[in-house]
Amino acid sequence: MIGQKPGKDNIMYPNNIYIKNYATIKKYPGDIGVQLDMFDNAHGLKHNALARAQYKHWRSVQTGVPELLSVEDKRLLGI
Repeated sequence: MIGQKPGKDNIMYPNNIYIKNYATIKKYPGDIGVQLDMFDNAHGLKHNALARAQYKHWRSVQTGVPELLSVEDKRLLGI
């Protein structure tokens, strides 16, 4: 995980659709929640709080910005 770059190796959550589509999601305008909403709408996906929390956790590890995770995200992930 240390030194892992966004969009490269997805070791943390290998089946997460948001991580797999990082390159697409990061192109959407707005904050991370808006980007995920836009991706969901574009692909007809239902809101998945756990997958979103995993993506935010992965992004926080990649960027070193722990503030991406809400209290609810941390609860869902058990951290």
